[in-house]
Amino acid sequence: MSRTEGTWAMDDLTFITERFGDLSRWQACPPYWTAKPDAGRRFMDTLREASIHAIGRSAGGREVWAIEYGAREPLTVTSNSLHSSLAGEGGGPDPTRIFPESFYGQGRRRRPVLAIQGAIHGGELAGTVAALNLCRVIETGRDLRDRAWPRLQELARDARILILPWLNADGAARWPIPNTSGIPAELLGLCLHGVWRDGRPCRYGEHQRCYPLPLDQLAFLGCYFNAAGFNLQYDFGLPQRQPETLAWMEYFLAERPDGVLVCHSNAGSMMGPPEYYLPLGHQHELSRLAGAVRLRLMREGFATGRLSWAGLPGMGRPLFDQSTAVYHVCGALPMLCEFPHGGEDAPFTCEQMLDIGLLTLEEILFYAHHDGLRPYEWWDKVKKSLPPREGT
Repeated sequence: MSRTEGTWAMDDLTFITERFGDLSRWQACPPYWTAKPDAGRRFMDTLREASIHAIGRSAGGREVWAIEYGAREPLTVTSNSLHSSLAGEGGGPDPTRIFPESFYGQGRRRRPVLAIQGAIHGGELAGTVAALNLCRVIETGRDLRDRAWPRLQELARDARILILPWLNADGAARWPIPNTSGIPAELLGLCLHGVWRDGRPCRYGEHQRCYPLPLDQLAFLGCYFNAAGFNLQYDFGLPQRQPETLAWMEYFLAERPDGVLVCHSNAGSMMGPPEYYLPLGHQHELSRLAGAVRLRLMREGFATGRLSWAGLPGMGRPLFDQSTAVYHVCGALPMLCEFPHGGEDAPFTCEQMLDIGLLTLEEILFYAHHDGLRPYEWWDKVKKSLPPREGT
């Protein structure tokens, strides 16, 4: 069987259940915890204002969904290559001239456009849960717990919101433990990274040195990976890319959002560090936004961001990952956020994780409306110079 034929996803949980027993404790979810695609799709069917469509299919043949709110404001562009447009900019060296009209458009949209990308690693789902709850907030003003979020609703309804709940649909569907609150770190790691056929854990760091993973040597394919054994975090640089990678590239290029929130999960280091291969202005903008989010969470009583950036994988190395690639494909400010998974090493309840997610989205949207997501400008000032929208 070829890597992309059928759904060859190794799903033998024997080694994991022999070590940890019945997994049902981590499979029972509160009704608002719409983490996996089966629960999430049922919820999506209840939405009345969203535009929902598939932007592609996974290596395993699953649909990659997009949920959209807010009218699309078309841009007049002549180039689909940011770097070609940058090369065509005249006027001498100027680090602020990084938004060429040929790529970004000759006019300005009146509303910020925020894309939220969830589950590039299929078991990192806290951002997905927050994004789906945001859909309910947009439509009703309340999340799936019936908790009111009036400010978040106002900010979101005055923006265009694009949500890809499960970019790695294969890994998310295979994920056996959707409720990770209080979960042992070893169990979380086995389900994320997988198990070799001889029973050895496939560990983080090890599988980065083996790309793609050899499926015939695995007992359980970790949910980091799509059905073909690819970690989509690094797929963009290959001559023949996975279908999920082509889907996000085409979608983000067509939409050209102002910012893309790339949702991951760890013990809760949250936003940052700035991407190595981003323009300096974008690195600075991301740091400012990360500080705003962290201070908001601290004011609300959440002790997130406790991990040292210096200890994060790849820090200080010339690393180019999918988050960085977002900028180079569509020109958006990429915002990688490691939401907490709630495991025993940094415990949070599902309630707390959802609050952290929605507070983060609210702070990002406030920043997008006021300061904006383009370096070197103050969006609140820019939008006041634009003609009023029709009907206002």
